[in-house]
Order: sequence, then C-alpha cells, then structure tokens
Amino acid sequence: MLGWVAGATTLFLNLIGISHADGLPTPSTIYFSLSVGPGILAMYVVGVFLRQRRLKKRGEIPQYLGKIAQIWKTWPRSGKVLLLCGLSLGPIVLWGSTNIDLGVVLDNAPRLLWVHAPTTVNVGDTFNVTVEAWDAYERVSALYTGTVSFMLQSYNLTDSTPLSSVHAKLPEAYTFTGQSLPSEWAYTIQDGKDNGMHVFTVHIDTPGIHYLLVNDTVTGNTYWSNPIIVNTTLSPDSQIYWGDMHSHSQLSDGSGTPDHHYYYARYVACLDYCALTDHGELLMTEPGGAEESERATNAAYVPGQFVAFQGEEWTQTKDGHKTCIFSGDQLPKNPLLSYFLVPTPTDLWKVLDAFTNTTGCQALAIPHHSTKAEYIEDWTWTNPKYEKFAEVTSVHGECLFEQRDAQCLRPVGDAPANYTPGTCVMDALKMGYRLTCAADSDEHDGHPGHSLAHTGAYIGVQEPWTIWPNRLDMPYTGGITAVHADNLTRSAVFSSLEKAQIYASSDIGRPYLDFTINGTDVSYNAKVFVPTSTTTRAITVILAQDGAPGAGMRPQAASVTENWVPDWNASVQIFKNGVVLASIPVNAPLANITLLDSAPITGTSYGIGNCVLINGKYYINSFSDNPIDPATLNTGGADFYLVRVVGHNQRTAYAGPIWVAVSP
Repeated sequence: MLGWVAGATTLFLNLIGISHADGLPTPSTIYFSLSVGPGILAMYVVGVFLRQRRLKKRGEIPQYLGKIAQIWKTWPRSGKVLLLCGLSLGPIVLWGSTNIDLGVVLDNAPRLLWVHAPTTVNVGDTFNVTVEAWDAYERVSALYTGTVSFMLQSYNLTDSTPLSSVHAKLPEAYTFTGQSLPSEWAYTIQDGKDNGMHVFTVHIDTPGIHYLLVNDTVTGNTYWSNPIIVNTTLSPDSQIYWGDMHSHSQLSDGSGTPDHHYYYARYVACLDYCALTDHGELLMTEPGGAEESERATNAAYVPGQFVAFQGEEWTQTKDGHKTCIFSGDQLPKNPLLSYFLVPTPTDLWKVLDAFTNTTGCQALAIPHHSTKAEYIEDWTWTNPKYEKFAEVTSVHGECLFEQRDAQCLRPVGDAPANYTPGTCVMDALKMGYRLTCAADSDEHDGHPGHSLAHTGAYIGVQEPWTIWPNRLDMPYTGGITAVHADNLTRSAVFSSLEKAQIYASSDIGRPYLDFTINGTDVSYNAKVFVPTSTTTRAITVILAQDGAPGAGMRPQAASVTENWVPDWNASVQIFKNGVVLASIPVNAPLANITLLDSAPITGTSYGIGNCVLINGKYYINSFSDNPIDPATLNTGGADFYLVRVVGHNQRTAYAGPIWVAVSP
C-alpha cells in the first residue's frame, strides 16, 4: 500500500512539474510521508487486529472472507500470477515512469568545463585551481580526455583597467585521462585517472583581480574561472569563503550518506564550509540518525581546509521552517529539533537557549522558502538572538519578493491563492527586522553546493539513488553564501556568519560583490548615521562577475555553444526601502559603481493596510497566528538599501541591507 501511494505521488508530482512557473500548489513530500504513511500502517495494523479478534470470537472465517477465498480458488493460475505481478510491479512502474531515464543515466559525454579558484589570495601564495569537465546535466564527466592550457586575464584593483604585465606561474598544458564508459560516480573512481577532475597549482605575484582562462580541445572553447582577488596582505575578516548551510541526506528526505555529502561538498562542489541539516522530524524515525550526522560532520571538519557545521532543520508548517546550525561538535538530541517535540517558535527558542547554555556553543536559525503557502514564514516570531540572515534563494526559488510581485525572478511553487503581503524577506525588512540576505541550496539530491535537481538529473536513479520524490519539486539552481572571515575554522567562520558579514549567489557561481554606504560594509544591522535627513549617501558597488555559464529552471542546465564566450550582460539593482532606486547596466566582467543619494531619509513601514483584522486583533496576514500592533512594524525612521545583481545568464547575487538613519 505504501509503495502504491509513493509511486502514484511521484508520478503526480512529475505531471504537475510546471507548478513552479504557474504558482500552482505542489504537495509536500515530507508532509505526505509523515501524515499518510503512518496512517496507512495504522490502518493495516488495526485491520489485522480486528480480523484476528473476529476470527477468535466466531471461531470461523467471516462470510466475506470465505467468498473471497472461493473466488480466488476458481481463478486460473495465470490470472493469479498476473494479479500478483501487477500488485507488485505497479508501484515500480509508477515510480519508474518518472525516475528511470536511460538517456540521463548513460549520457556522460563532456559538454563544458568549470574552473574554480579561491576568491581571495595573498600575493605570492600558491593556491589550488580545480578544473572539472561537466556533462549535459552538470555532472562530472568520466569520459573527458581533452587537453587544457592556461592563461590569465587581469585587472587593476582600484580602477578595473586591464593589467598588461602580470607575474604569475601557471600550469603547463595538460591532457586528462578518463574512462571508456560513462559513470555517474566519476568523482569517486580511484584508479589513478582524472575522470573529469584535476587540481592544478597556480602562483600569482601581481596584485589585481584575475581570471584564469582555460582552453579546451574537446569543445574548442575557452572557460573563465571565478574572479581571484590577489592583494598584498589581506586584513582580518577579508578572506572570502563559500558555503552551503542547508542540505539533506538519506538520514531524512535527501539522498546519499552523510559521508558522501561532505565529500561532494569539499572535493566536487569545492565549498569551504557546509552544514548537513536533516529534518528533526525524520531523524526521530531513524535510529541513531542524529549520532551518525554528528559523527560524519565532526569527521569532515579539517581546520584550515574545510569547515563542517552541525545542523538540524525544524520543519514547522504553520510558522515557517528554520535551518539551525551550531558552532560546536554536538547536535541537540534531547529533544531533537522536531515540531512534534518542539511545536512552536517559542519552544524552539527555549530549546536553543538551553542547548547553547549547556554546551557553550553558539546557534543560528535561518528562515527559508518563506513565501510557500504550506510553510509561510511568520516574521512576527523573528528572534534577533538567533536569526541574523534569511535565505532569499534556493532550489525552491527566490523569496526576496512575493511570488506574484513583478520583481520576483524565480517564483516558488505552492503560492497562496491570492497575493499575500508579509511573506517575503523584503516585507520583513519593512517591518523592521534586521535580516541580511543569504542563499543556500536546500538540496535533496546528494549534491550540496551544486544541486543537480534543476537538470534532467533530478530522477531517482541519478546517483545517489533515492525513492523520495523530493527532487521533483525543486526545479531551480541552489544558492551558496560567501562569508568574510579571518581563517577557515569553525570559530572564525561561525563568528563571521553571526555578524552576517556575507553576500549570496543563486548558483555555484562565485562572483565578488562589495557593497558599502559611506564606507560601511554589509553586516548584521549595519548602520550608517548621517547628520541630516538630506545628507548625501555614497552608495558604492564593486562587482567582479563569475565567468562560468549560468543555468535556469529545469531543464535548463548550464550549457555552451560553439565559439561560446561568457555573457557579461547584467544589471546592478539598488533597492531603497523595497523599491528600485537605480538599475545600472553592466556589460563587462568588472563594474565599479558609485551612486549618490540625498533624498530625505523617511524610513518605511509595513503598513496597517497590509494587516488583517481577525476577532479584534491585527495579524500581518491571514496565515499568521501571532497578533501584532501594526504601529510597531516599521524601520524606526531608517532607510534600508539592498543590492541585487541580475545576470543575463540567469545568475543573481545579493548583498545587504545596510540601514541609514539620522544621527540621534
């Protein structure tokens, strides 16, 4: 019975896969498994119990069972075999109709190269550069045997003009070795061959913004790395590390083991930090699951090389989801962060208080996919002690604006029936909540930092295999977050995350984005005070785009054409109090923008007109269960500014907000 329901649900989810584009509801597979599954099992147990009780009481087979038995005896053997085969194979056929695609499984031919380097490097340091060959589904291609050669494109740090003379040591031309047969597990093959991946060493002595260009003999194209900022001596908190703080494994509703999770994050997605955040509700059903997650996370942490954070997701459907990460080496286990055990936001804050006080560690709670009807975030429960930033984009889509707002770039599925204010991050900022923009993947396909669910590789037989249909309703690229930290340790990275010294990217691309107002950088509740309401504010945005091709909504995987060159066309959008103040076009790798604003500082508010009145009490919307005084939902007279970079290649980046107020 469970197999039939799971197979039918998978097929149904696939058939309505367009729901994200049209805003139609998408069933939650977690909700389905937790509610329908136990109910079916309970019905079976109760049915067996009642049947046995009746047999014992009457001492005979009930009449209806006797009739069924008689019919079964009269059936020909072939009919019985067909019925039993149909009952057994039906769920597999339903599941397989969506999840088995031999074209995806067997097409591992190389289509493009991805070039990854660290974002910040000290002058004279030798650093690693990873070159990966990707197939049509952004998987590592085991079949790649091309030859690559290297060159640099460099720019001045201050004025972005090209540098004509650069002292650097680049790798020699290199020919990859690979397999003769395709493999979805290319990155795990340990036979001495490259199998689609190779790590090179590079040395650059000249300060500047550098791109490593890699020529490929297979596709005939030249591929650009992410920007590499090389400076003399980088000051504390100026190193940039990239990570994914929201992902799932087979311990809950994701794919792959926790050990595979961290291996992929570090060596394939080339992340610097990562958190495995399986659902507390499902960890309850996995004996030893929390301990396994804890063990794998601590084993993956290598100070100076890779940071792994302990994490759990609290999956409450009424007031919103929270991804919780911790600075120490333990997970909350008594209780687990399950809404069955921790039913309300108030209870969650109490559990986090008790856990951090007992262990001495720190905790952060990250709200996400806030505009989905089933999980709408009730911002009135925001706790500034733990909530320093919000996830504005993930595999679900973008939640910076309400889904039907013209400014929303990637509407998530499961929209409320009508336009609903008070659900998006921008509305939370108007209410006065100081939340910085972050991005994570929320991947369920075993690929933290680089979800493949936006490609044809969302299928269940894509390694690592899964029978969960969660990949089906996640059709966008997963995001990652850049953090400015002093070094690559748990304490340093977590401290900078808590200060929200961050900016975000919507996919695996790693642009450099620096946003300041009067010299003040982005951080949690970053404030700029000016003497008068009309004092000029100098808004500065420095952008160095990532040269990698972008990807869109499924099935638009990253791809290139013959004679491909990076698409540098983009717009830098500067928002003030939720409204576009300026949109500056960009058509080059680098942009250095300064915008002066002297319009009166007025602050903004959510507005009583957006609230709903129910039984004499105001709520931010009809989904909220927490009454609020509308007069408190404002920015306290401060204006807030936020930057979004919208690339023509469908990559977006986010920085901010920064708050500006008149000196008290």
